[in-house]
Amino acid sequence: MRISLSGEQPLSTGSHVVNSDMNSGAYCAGSGESGMARGYVVQISMRPGSLRLGARAPGVPSPQVFATHGHRRRRERGVHAPLVLLCSIGAIVFLANARHVLFPKESFLGSFWSTTTNKPQGVKYELHTLPVDAKDVADGDTMTVYVDMPNPHESGNVPREVQEAVVERIKARAAKNYQKADTLQKIIVDAGYRQVPNLSGEQVLAKKYRIRLRGIDAPENSMPYGKEAKEELVKLVQGRTLKISVYDTDRYGRLVGDVECNGVFVQEHMLKKGLAWHYTAYDRRQELAKWESQTRASRLGLWALPNPEKPWEWRKDKRMRKW
Repeated sequence: MRISLSGEQPLSTGSHVVNSDMNSGAYCAGSGESGMARGYVVQISMRPGSLRLGARAPGVPSPQVFATHGHRRRRERGVHAPLVLLCSIGAIVFLANARHVLFPKESFLGSFWSTTTNKPQGVKYELHTLPVDAKDVADGDTMTVYVDMPNPHESGNVPREVQEAVVERIKARAAKNYQKADTLQKIIVDAGYRQVPNLSGEQVLAKKYRIRLRGIDAPENSMPYGKEAKEELVKLVQGRTLKISVYDTDRYGRLVGDVECNGVFVQEHMLKKGLAWHYTAYDRRQELAKWESQTRASRLGLWALPNPEKPWEWRKDKRMRKW
């Protein structure tokens, strides 16, 4: 059996073809020797506002079954259920193979974000840190973190002199030339990098960042509950990796961002412990205001004080005294 579109393209059983204008096509279904002895031709025509499916037996010039998406059906004498079934199967196979041409996916630019649609509004990029050391927590809202170089945000930004210093330092340590190794280490550190252990305990090159928790202000270390705030943050992040959504950089060069640790939103944790204020001068999120209000009502942490001093006012008074 030979079937064709416009009388030009022969098809064998199980084959399909799509016209170049994507308005029509055919699929051959049948059985017999090499699928050529008998079968049916499924004809498909796609026009604006209409999808037409048809089938005919070998040697029958006109369609025996014809249907449209407008639910118009015409059935002629001699059409049997197997033919209808073959029509349906042929149409499904044809459309399944043609769908990538008919409905191509829109392309988009890739980025550091694996899923850009999930990125919160205002986030510039995301950092995934190495495990945090307790000594890198400055107070209840500031810490230093390290991001290893395989991180997509960092891998292409390592200065050449740092790369060379790392290689030479490894050689110097292997040769027990510790004086040279220390000199090379200074080059690395001065550039804002450091070799630190990763989760496997291996020494990796990492970039240092100072992080300011977005939306909260914890008591300074010398203020009431300042020590408790720092200890709580250390307890939460020590030895753990962090996911940091970076929004901005403050005037001190710190990255301002939301921090997640082991599934815990760090700012929420500090507010609910009563160890931080909602920093309304820079953040208007209602959820932060709600967490502070609930903790204040429960008189937890610093809210147990009769008149707790706001950290930003404390810093302002300290600057005024210096003048």
